[in-house]
Parts: sequence; structure tokens; C-alpha cells
Amino acid sequence: MTTNNSNTKARNMFTLAVSVGDCNGIGLEVFAKALGLLAHEKNYKQLNYKLVAHPQVVEQYYRQLGLPSVAQAGRVLIRDVECEIINCHSRPDVVFGAVDAAAGALAWESLEKAVADVQSGGADALLTLPVSKSTLKLAGYPFPGQTEFLAERCGVARPLMILCTEDVRVGLATIHIPLAAVPAAITRKNIAHSLTAFHAALRCDFGCDQPRIAVLGVNPHAGENGEIGEEEIDVVIPALAECAAVGMMVEGPFPADGFFAHGAYKAYDGILAMYHDQGLIPLKMLAQGGGVNVTAGLPIVRTSPDHGTAYAIAGRGIADAASTAEAIRMACHIAEVRRRHS
Repeated sequence: MTTNNSNTKARNMFTLAVSVGDCNGIGLEVFAKALGLLAHEKNYKQLNYKLVAHPQVVEQYYRQLGLPSVAQAGRVLIRDVECEIINCHSRPDVVFGAVDAAAGALAWESLEKAVADVQSGGADALLTLPVSKSTLKLAGYPFPGQTEFLAERCGVARPLMILCTEDVRVGLATIHIPLAAVPAAITRKNIAHSLTAFHAALRCDFGCDQPRIAVLGVNPHAGENGEIGEEEIDVVIPALAECAAVGMMVEGPFPADGFFAHGAYKAYDGILAMYHDQGLIPLKMLAQGGGVNVTAGLPIVRTSPDHGTAYAIAGRGIADAASTAEAIRMACHIAEVRRRHS
């Protein structure tokens, strides 16, 4: 298995645009804590941050949380790290744990401006802090999630969602759809497209020269030779053969439970899961709070922490920043690998 360490040295003055996410959740808390962690790592001391938000919302958030911050003249000092502010017009009150349309409006505006900044060359990569789908919907946001919004803005029909750690990478053949809709979405064309995108991402984003990809089955026991469903025989195996014919190293379909339980995942650079929870439950257990969401197949680099707004603990100061810190490291790593392949 070919892997590259995500602690690749970030180039001097690397710039990261940061969308604020839901200001009533833990996003700004974990961002501040991640800044504190990375400020002590020599490879990441030269990072520049552009936080896309209303400065008074940022100040209110950190004041209520009890973290020192000062916003003035288009910049904010957080944990002794200076961040540029890209100003948003939306200015909700911070009410930790509240589902609020105004917070959704800020999250949406922030995402719009952060993506535009990266697309224009103002930043090298995008970090998206967690949003609430409920608050975004209240604000009139027309997309199921941030991934779908990024796809539309970047003109990409079908991006690939990858949840990963430094050593384990899980791609999803289907993303935010109901479980009842998964069988119809698992087509030979869909799987072949996902594998092609995953293969390209493993090479050009993660630096795996000859990526080896495992594919999970749709049904329990991967269908048991057609006894528990025929998707593996009719769809998955022909898609694997199609990809193998053009030189990809793809294997499967494997029963998902035993594949993770017995450590088979360690032999592969990437694992393609058929649906959201099939891949993300084991990945998040393996990540132990340090997983990262990467949107592959976009012309821009985008990472995010692998958790949500965590309203239940928002404002209590106990949120774990490991995933956010790793998402920043991963953004730097992917941008560096892309430069080497450009």
C-alpha cells in the first residue's frame, strides 16, 4: 500500500479560506482550538487564515465561550493567531444550541464567499466548519449539504465524498440520500464513475502512485452468491471488471462487517462503500475523533471536520478539535500533492 504522510510541510504563506459554519454550534470553538494546536507545529506556523464571517458574531461567540479574541481593522486575533476577516452582512445573535434561520443565512453567505475566494485565487484551499442542514433549510438553502453546493458552484456533476484519516480513506458511491433510494442509485455506471474519481483522487490528492481500492458489497455477506440479493452479481462485479480492464487495481465486493472487523482494510489505499453509514461508521470508529471529510473531483481543495454542529455541547468549551486540526493539515497536504501533479 502506497501512502503519503499528511504532515507534508506547508509552503510559506499558504492561505486557507474558512467558512464559519453554524455560529450556534461548536465550529468556531474547534477552529480556535485547532489554531492553538497548529501554532506549536513547525510545519504549520506559516499558515494564513481567512475567516469568512461577521466580525461581531465572532467576537460574541468567543466572549460567550470565554476564549480571548479581538476583532479590528478586518482581522481577528484568536489564541494569539491572527486571521483575516472576509466580512459577511448576516449578523445573527449567538445562541448556543439554537436552530435559527439567521444562523443558517450566515452559514450560507459565508460558504458562498469562501468558495468564491478560493476560486479567484485568494486562497489555496477551503476549510468548511460544520453546518446544520435544518438551519440552512430555514434560510432557504436549496442544497442537501455543502458537498452538493460545492459541486454546483464548481460545475462538477458528481463529486466524490471521501472520509479519511492519514492511513484509511473511505469513498462513498452514494451520499445524502435515503437508505430506501440506495439500491436504485447503485448502478454499474455509478460505481465505475466513483472508482474512476477515487482512483484519480488517491493519485493526485493523496500521492498514492498505484492505488489499490477495495469495494464493499451492497447486501449482507456481499450477497452470498446471489442468496441475499443480486446487486453484487449484476452490478458491482461488472463495474469492477470494467475498471480493471483500464488498469485500475480494484478488488471485491467484500462483506463490509468482516472487512473492517478483521483488518482487511489495512491492505488498501482506499475503500469504496455503497452508502453513507456503511462506510462512515467504521471510519469514524477508526479515526477516534480525527477523521476528515474531503470532497474529491473538484477544481478546488476542500476539507472539513468529520462531525456536525454538536448543539448538545455547544458553548461548554469541551469540544474536541482533533478533526478540525487534521482537516487543516489535510488541506495543506492535498494542495501540495496537486502542485506536484500539475
